[in-house]
Amino acid sequence: MNFFQQYEHTINWIVSLCPQPDKFAHTYAGLLIWLFAGLTLRRPLYSLWTLVPVIVLELANEMVDRVTHGSWRWHDTLRDMAATWFWPCVLLICLRLFPVLTGRRPQQQDSLTSFTQHEVESPLATMAPVRAPDGHDVRGVLAGGEPV
Repeated sequence: MNFFQQYEHTINWIVSLCPQPDKFAHTYAGLLIWLFAGLTLRRPLYSLWTLVPVIVLELANEMVDRVTHGSWRWHDTLRDMAATWFWPCVLLICLRLFPVLTGRRPQQQDSLTSFTQHEVESPLATMAPVRAPDGHDVRGVLAGGEPV
């Protein structure tokens, strides 16, 4: 038995363990490859690099199917690719669009909190005095520091 026949036999056995059509096996395989890629590449799941193994391995699987069957079966091939890639792509997009899902802060908030002390003090020096009821100048307190 050559590699392609052995591979097809193994895949058919795995598919027989799934509850319904082989599309479930493709969905499970896509998610497992995506998670395993994140672990082995040591990349967060929102990294595009975690999708590369999913895409490459599914293309390789379809090439083996093509060799085994002797020709392309486009109807089945396109559905297999969609089933394999769908959830990893959806989850990656959600993790990238909604950073709160990963515990990251949005980059816009990061830029708002990254002022240096000089960037805060420079405008304060040109600002008109702001007096508290006791007469102290509180410009520094307004910027999160000490009174001027």
